[in-house]
Amino acid sequence: MNNKRIISIDIFRGLTIFIMILGNLSPDSRYTYPTLLHSGWTGVNIIDFAFPGFIFIMGVSTVFANSLKYTDWLGKVVKRTIILFVLGLLVNHLPLVFTALFSSDYTFVQAGNDFLASFRPFGVLQRIALVYLVGTIIFQGASRPWSLFPISLFLMSISSLGYYLYNPAEPYSEANNISLYIDQHIQGISHNYMQAPYDPEGLYGTINAIATMLLGCFAGQTLNSRQGLSFADNKNTKALFSYGIVLLLISWGWAQWEIISKPLWTAPYVLSMAGIGMISLSLLEGLSHSIFFKFILHPLRVLGQNPIFVYLLSEWGLALLFAIPHSGEPLYLWLYHTYFFADNSPFTSTFTYTLLWDLTFVILAEVMNCKNIVIKI
Repeated sequence: MNNKRIISIDIFRGLTIFIMILGNLSPDSRYTYPTLLHSGWTGVNIIDFAFPGFIFIMGVSTVFANSLKYTDWLGKVVKRTIILFVLGLLVNHLPLVFTALFSSDYTFVQAGNDFLASFRPFGVLQRIALVYLVGTIIFQGASRPWSLFPISLFLMSISSLGYYLYNPAEPYSEANNISLYIDQHIQGISHNYMQAPYDPEGLYGTINAIATMLLGCFAGQTLNSRQGLSFADNKNTKALFSYGIVLLLISWGWAQWEIISKPLWTAPYVLSMAGIGMISLSLLEGLSHSIFFKFILHPLRVLGQNPIFVYLLSEWGLALLFAIPHSGEPLYLWLYHTYFFADNSPFTSTFTYTLLWDLTFVILAEVMNCKNIVIKI
């Protein structure tokens, strides 16, 4: 790929970050629209598209990445993997430092003790790091472009088989499944997210997350020979749209014997999210050549130019505002209760507050775009 960025990829990536921030920054889940909350054990909401969507588009981007054409691509991939993993650890544990800085009754010694007692090795960026490492190695080793699709199906089949071998009677039981077992016995409950019985970004679900990236690589290869034509004239883009429909149909068939679960990152979840990703990317590729839609989608485009950096700022900014006390509650909640919350419209006021924070990061991304700042992580 030349130095010119691919607009549709930036827009797609920006969309996933926008949705992710919208889901993470809600001040009160009781008054958050249900579609903007993560689904329960089964099912899918809008928010549940953000994380797999980002991994999917990471696969697409891998196809076009300059660095992978050099002989030292593995060293570059390992370096980026380590950076992402370390940043993920900071996302998990920097809030302890913020709390110790601003709390009068919480010391750095207590923060250190809590760090050791509840150290969480996995998280969003850690999963992205592991998926990026393994997915890129598989992509580089794949002899033929079309082989990525059966490889992803193989990974999903292995994952599904593991659930049935571990607990044939109730393979996807919330109380007893292979993913939960691994989370409890490898890292331990105290090191899971919120000390829950399972970790939503645990090891076993990473298998299918790798399959998600490989389907993104497959999508990227489908678009790789495009000539910048409109959606109506571009055979590759229309082919990608068709592949997305096929994945949704396969997902529906697979879901007849396996649940669609975001916490477990099951095969039907992978297929449905990748299918939606292919359809969305094909449409965005067509729309991105229209001056009107390019203008409308510009905020998402600038978000997608610095996605990891913006995500880090949103996470650390939220942690900081929660650590700063004000009038007996965290500053983030004080701002919400003082200036936004309304008893007669709690859902609307909660959404408005969250949306304004999200738009704040869009403005920041636009400033970076105007100054041609791209922070590569």
